Amino acid sequence: MLLRSLTLLTLVVAFATALATATTSTGRSARTTATVGGIVTLLFALLAARFGRIADGLGSLSLFHVDGPTFGLDGLSAPLFPFVAAITTAVVSMKPNRNSSPQRLALQWLTGALSLAIIAARRGDVLAVLWLASALPNALELRGRGGARMFLGLQATSAALVVGSLALAPAGHRGPEWSEILLLLAVMIRGGMFPFHAWVPRLFDAAPIGSALVFVQSQMGSYLLARDTVAAPTDSVLAVFDVLAVVTLLYGAALALVQRSARRGLGYLAVSQTALVLVGFADGGQLGATGALLVILAAGLAQTGFGLALVATEARRGTIQLDQDGGGHAATPALAGSLLVLGLSAIGLPGTLAFVAEDLVFNTTLTARPLVGIAMIAATAMNGATVLRYAFRIFGGKKRTSGEGDLTVRERVVLASLGATLFGLGIFPQPLLASARTAVEHLRPHHVDSADRRPALPEPKRHNAP
Repeated sequence: MLLRSLTLLTLVVAFATALATATTSTGRSARTTATVGGIVTLLFALLAARFGRIADGLGSLSLFHVDGPTFGLDGLSAPLFPFVAAITTAVVSMKPNRNSSPQRLALQWLTGALSLAIIAARRGDVLAVLWLASALPNALELRGRGGARMFLGLQATSAALVVGSLALAPAGHRGPEWSEILLLLAVMIRGGMFPFHAWVPRLFDAAPIGSALVFVQSQMGSYLLARDTVAAPTDSVLAVFDVLAVVTLLYGAALALVQRSARRGLGYLAVSQTALVLVGFADGGQLGATGALLVILAAGLAQTGFGLALVATEARRGTIQLDQDGGGHAATPALAGSLLVLGLSAIGLPGTLAFVAEDLVFNTTLTARPLVGIAMIAATAMNGATVLRYAFRIFGGKKRTSGEGDLTVRERVVLASLGATLFGLGIFPQPLLASARTAVEHLRPHHVDSADRRPALPEPKRHNAP
C-alpha cells in the first residue's frame, strides 16, 4: 500500500510540475519552478524505488494484464523511476536563459512525467495510451521545423503495434509468437533501431537538445524490451536481437564519426549506444541481461550529461559544426573538461558505471558469440573517436575572442552531479548490481548464463571387468 501511494504521489508531483511550469510568466521563473518540482519528484521517486526493490512479487508484472492496479513498481521498474526523474530534472535545470520559455520547459517536463507513468503502468492498455501520448510534446516541438509528421507517424505506429500485441495475447498471459514479433517491432521503432533509426538524429537536429534527451535517453524502448520480451526469450528472437544489435551498433557508430553537425552526431551516438542493450539481452542468460539493464542507466545518464554540455556550449556559441576548430579551451576549461569526461563516460570510461555495465555485456558476449564481441569493440572504438573529435573540434585550435564565459554555478552543479553519480556507481556498483541481478533472476527463473548452457562433455564409458 505504501509503495503504491509513493508511486502515485511521484506521478502527481511530476504532472503538477509540468502544469505549474506552463502557468509561470517568465523563463527564469519557469526554470525555477521546473527545477524545484524536479527535485521533489526525484526524492519521491527514490523513496518509491527503495520500497519497489524489496516489494513482494518482484518482476512478476506483465504487460498483458488488463485488470488489477493501474500503476505500481517492482524490482525491474524501480531503478528506472528515479533515473527518468533525474534526467528530466537535469535537463530543465540546464536550460539556458535565452531559451527558458515556460511552454518549452513544460513540454519537457510533460515528456518526463509521461515516461514515469509508462514505467509505473501495470496494465497493457494504459501503457499503449501513454506510449503514444509521450511522443506528442516532441511532435509539438518539431511543428514548423520539419520532421514532425515522420516522427509522429513512427511513434503512432509503435503504439499501434503495442495494441496489436496486446490484442493477440490472452488476457493476463504472454502472447503467441506473432504477439512477440509485434512487440519487438514497437521496441525497434521507439528505440531507434535500424532500419527505424532515422527519426533519432532528425529529432536531435530539429528539436531542442533537451527535449530530445528526455525522450530518447529515458530508454522506454529498452524498458519495454526488458519488461516482457526477454522474460522468456526464444532462440529465434535472440538470433534477431543479435543481427539488429550488430547492425545498429556499427551503423550508428560509423555515421556518428563522420557527421558535420554536432547535433546529428549526438543522435547517431545515441542510436549506437542503445544497441548495446540488445547485445546484452541477446545473450539469453542472466548475466548479459543484468549488464543490459545497467547499460540503460549508465548510457542514459552519461549521454544526458554529454548532451547538456553541448547545450551549454551552444548557448555560448550558437549551432556547432564539427568541420572546423572552435577554440576557446583556455576560456572555458570546465566546460571542455565536462564535455570530454561525460562523453567518455558514455562509452565505458574506467571508474564509471558504463565501464561496469559494458564489461558485463562484453564478457558474456565474447564467450558465447565472439564475432558480436568483436563488433562491440569496433563500435566502442569508433564512438570513442567521435567523443574525442567533439572535444578537439569544439575546443581545440586558435583561441576565440568572443568573450564567452565558463560554466555558471548552476551548470557546474548539474554536470558535476551527473558525473559524481556515474563515478560513484562505478566505484561502488554492488547495490545496483545486486538489485539488477535479482530483478533478472525473477524475470528469468529458468534461464542460465551462456557459459552454463554449453553441452556437458560425455562421461567415459565404463567397462565391466572380465
